[in-house]
Amino acid sequence: MDEAKNEKMKLDGEFRQLQELRSIGIIANRIVHDFNNTIGIIRGYADLALRVAPGSDRGHNFLEKIIEETDSARKLAEKLRIFTRQRKADFKLISSHLIVGQAIQIFRESLPALMDIQQDIDTTGTTVFADAGQIQQVVTGLCNNAYDALCENDGSLKISLKEEDVKASFAEEYKHLNEGKYVKLTVSDTGRGMDQATMERIFEPFFTTKEAGQGAGLGLSVVHGIVMNHHGEIIVDSRLGKGTTVRVYLPLADNDIKREEEGK
Repeated sequence: MDEAKNEKMKLDGEFRQLQELRSIGIIANRIVHDFNNTIGIIRGYADLALRVAPGSDRGHNFLEKIIEETDSARKLAEKLRIFTRQRKADFKLISSHLIVGQAIQIFRESLPALMDIQQDIDTTGTTVFADAGQIQQVVTGLCNNAYDALCENDGSLKISLKEEDVKASFAEEYKHLNEGKYVKLTVSDTGRGMDQATMERIFEPFFTTKEAGQGAGLGLSVVHGIVMNHHGEIIVDSRLGKGTTVRVYLPLADNDIKREEEGK
C-alpha cells in the first residue's frame, strides 16, 4: 500500500514539474523574442558608433566591450531556446568523436595554458543520429561545470568517449535507457563535488550554486533537455569533497533508428 502511495506521489510530482516547465517555456519564449530584439538594437547602435569613433578614442574599447557582451547575451538566449525546445534540432548521422574533439578544442582555448585535460576518445563505433551543435553544447557545458568545480584546487579533468553495450539489467535502473549499443561520454573531475540536496536539484531550470550574477542556472538543465531529446540518458555520480562524474548515453545510430521504427 505504501509502495503504491509513494508511486502516486512520485507521478504527481512529475506531472506538476511538467506543467511548470511548460509554463516556463511559454514565458521564456516570449522573453527570448523581446530580448533578442533589444540586444539587436543595442548591437546595431554599438556597431555604428564603433565605425565613427577614432581608434585611439577611449570610448572605442568600451564599444568593443558592449559588442562582446551582446554576443554573450545572444548565446544565453540560445540556451533558453534549447531549454524550451523552440529551436528544431537538425538531426543527422554524425561521428560523435569528431564533434566531441572539436568541443574539447574550443573549451581548451578558453583555459589557462597550464590546465591539463586528460582524454580517452575512441574513433570507431561513435556514429549517432544527432544535432551536432547541440552535442557540442553538451560537451562544453559539462566541461565548464567541471572546470568551475576545479577552480578552488589543482585537480584533474578527464573526458572519455566509448562504445558501450548496455545490458537489460543495467537499463532497468534508469528511466530513459534501453538495452542496446550506446556511445558513452564521460566527464569527470576531482573538484568539490555535491551533497545529496544539491544532486536532487541539478537539472532544475534556473537552479545554481553560484553567487548572484555568476550563472543563470541553465547549464545542466539545457544539457539534460538535449540528452532527453536525443533519446539518451544522463547519470551523475558525486560526493561532497570527492569530485563528480557525469555519464551521457546516446544511442548508436542503428540502435536509435530501430527504436524509432518500433515507435518507442
